[in-house]
Amino acid sequence: MKILNLNLWNYNQWEERKPKIIKFIKKEKPDVIVFQEVRDDLQFNKKGNHQVKQLNEELNYPHMLFYSVTDKRKERPEKYNLPCKEGTAILSKYPFVKIEKKMLTKQKEDRYHCGNIYFRINKQKNNFDFIAVHFSPHELFSKLHLEETLNYIKNKRINPIIIGDFNIIKSEILHDAIKGKFKSSLQYKKYLSYPKGKFTLDYIVISNKMKFKSFKCLGKGLSDHKALVAEIVFK
Repeated sequence: MKILNLNLWNYNQWEERKPKIIKFIKKEKPDVIVFQEVRDDLQFNKKGNHQVKQLNEELNYPHMLFYSVTDKRKERPEKYNLPCKEGTAILSKYPFVKIEKKMLTKQKEDRYHCGNIYFRINKQKNNFDFIAVHFSPHELFSKLHLEETLNYIKNKRINPIIIGDFNIIKSEILHDAIKGKFKSSLQYKKYLSYPKGKFTLDYIVISNKMKFKSFKCLGKGLSDHKALVAEIVFK
């Protein structure tokens, strides 16, 4: 299975970036795409016509999911005058057979609301589990969100692909937490997914029942993050 992750960077330079993103995805032809910072922003689009819906007008993936995690106008009323929702979106070649949207615990000191999407897709009569994440940009809170996500996985008794913007700069925090059960794309291949800061925020984490067949971090000019593209083999 080929999967792609991209933090969409909301509407920054959108008209310039949109055709580049579409061209890039058409070239890579992933089975599943996960996006963060997807906006349904009435300053820029009609209600419901969020950014991934716009991309999919040309990409034509048959299955799409959008999780509106946060209301930016409530989160930052001084900045947003019109309704603006932000969240995570999925495009898939294969149908969703299960979807669960889960808000993560918000700490009192944290400005941001964060949430995960757990989804299961069916490919050729086989089911595959995913958790799409976008954790808080605060170092401590992202660690707490990781722990909360791993506890959720343990309680669900699943072995998903965990994919998204973890906002974890110190990779040892992630690797210590997943040791023995999962492995990350950064352990498979060194890369920088956030060139501006010269560090990695985005990861693909797979269980020990899977392995990376290939991995790339690329996509100049698509976003302030680079895209992650991986081929995953299920043992």
